[in-house]
Amino acid sequence: MKESMESNDLLYPDVLRIRFVDGNMVWDFLDGRSCSVPLAWYPTLMLATSSERADYHITHYAAHWPHLDYDMGANAIICGHKESAFFSRRAWEKYNAKLSSGESLAA
Repeated sequence: MKESMESNDLLYPDVLRIRFVDGNMVWDFLDGRSCSVPLAWYPTLMLATSSERADYHITHYAAHWPHLDYDMGANAIICGHKESAFFSRRAWEKYNAKLSSGESLAA
């Protein structure tokens, strides 16, 4: 495996990739570990289309979803932190607005 970044010397490991499998979000790390959490813990990602979820950028121990204006760090996944109420509420409001307008929710 070829690493695209220099390894960091911080507490959290560098992220290799993020996968969405059977209702879970799985973070694979460069050190060989993986951590899986229920996607329902992160409504912003759960309610996003599969193409929105697939469009992310990794910077060492964090990920950014540009179309969702959403950031998450490995610490949240490793420590089991759920999405904050503010972002969760925002995701549901956006989702309900799409439903009300008749906009397609499919990827």
